Amino acid sequence: MSKYRVIDTDTHLIEPANLWTDRLPKAWGSDVLHVKWDDKTQSDLWFFGDEPLKGAWTWANWGWKHYNSDVHDGTGPARLEEANPAAYDVDARVAFMDAQGFEMQVLYPNLAGFDWKPFVQHPNPQLAMAHLAAYNDFQLEWVQKYPGRFIPMMVIPYWDLEATLAEIERLADAGFGGIVTTGAPHEHGQPPLGSRKWDPLWKACEEAGLSVSFHTASGDFRELLKRNEEDEVTGGALIARDGPHMYLANAVIVGDLLMSGILARFPTLQFVSVESGIGWAPFVLEALDKRFQKNGVFRSHPEFGDMLPSDFFKRQVSLNFWFEELDDYHLETLSLRPILFETDFPHPTGYHRPTLEENIELVLGRQPEEVRRAVLWDNAARLYAKALEKQGVNPHQAVTV
Repeated sequence: MSKYRVIDTDTHLIEPANLWTDRLPKAWGSDVLHVKWDDKTQSDLWFFGDEPLKGAWTWANWGWKHYNSDVHDGTGPARLEEANPAAYDVDARVAFMDAQGFEMQVLYPNLAGFDWKPFVQHPNPQLAMAHLAAYNDFQLEWVQKYPGRFIPMMVIPYWDLEATLAEIERLADAGFGGIVTTGAPHEHGQPPLGSRKWDPLWKACEEAGLSVSFHTASGDFRELLKRNEEDEVTGGALIARDGPHMYLANAVIVGDLLMSGILARFPTLQFVSVESGIGWAPFVLEALDKRFQKNGVFRSHPEFGDMLPSDFFKRQVSLNFWFEELDDYHLETLSLRPILFETDFPHPTGYHRPTLEENIELVLGRQPEEVRRAVLWDNAARLYAKALEKQGVNPHQAVTV
């Protein structure tokens, strides 16, 4: 049990097999996302129609009988009964949170917010949107059963701006902490992040008090996966290489965001780079500031006022981390406000020690109490205060754990 109040700002909800089959019209048949056994891979897979997507339980690693917090070989549970129920069942999740000492967790999807391609390319836009709405409603069932324990993140059909705005309007007061979307829309056939096309989206989020999350691996990694199929690097070496590749893709996204003018146009809108760490950020901010000044951006882009990219970052962008040791250098260059704690539960990259307390010591061992309180609770409570208030919870009062 942790002695600190903790908001885990990146956990994943492993979608149960009946999430969509129980909620969408039976007339759509196998076009609805469903799970079935695959003889070739010897595991349960998600299928969209006849197309296999990914292992249904592959990433429900924490608590799996073969899980090793020190070594991950890329495998995971093949069947549901092998997975930890806390990955997909709300009662089991809360029991796990209570035992470990998590007061709240931010919920990100496992399937619904990353495999955009089947939704974007589906010939029936109504069916695609129904899947995303059903997932959002499923999250609300968790919130309604345990108010104040979860901060859900809304998935949106970003490729359909009108439908996206309608979904935000539908759920604006439901207690969501923000939206989760891609930070690289140009990789999905859409205008780039800095396009004014997206201004109605930023405006809707700002007015609703919703943050915008760019979760790592939300871009198009088909070229990476194709290279992996042809590469002689395999197994753990391949996984070790691909992780930083995806983290650094988010560094590029943050650079795009800081130079886009979005933060100047929407000065209260908050963005989060999720599951990408913090170590790269000091270099990126220093590089942006130096080039910003060297290239005379103040003169050519007066909308930035007298603020450097690092100033916008410190005001409106947050990062979460889970394995790096927080150093004074990070605090000096990033400031304390943007830094959030996460575990990535139940994915294999997180939880490097058996207990929450040990994980806290791993990453915050050098830091005094006031820094620990800010990183573990205060920064996230401030970021998601409106979501908690909409759930009827005062973020400044403790939830009974």
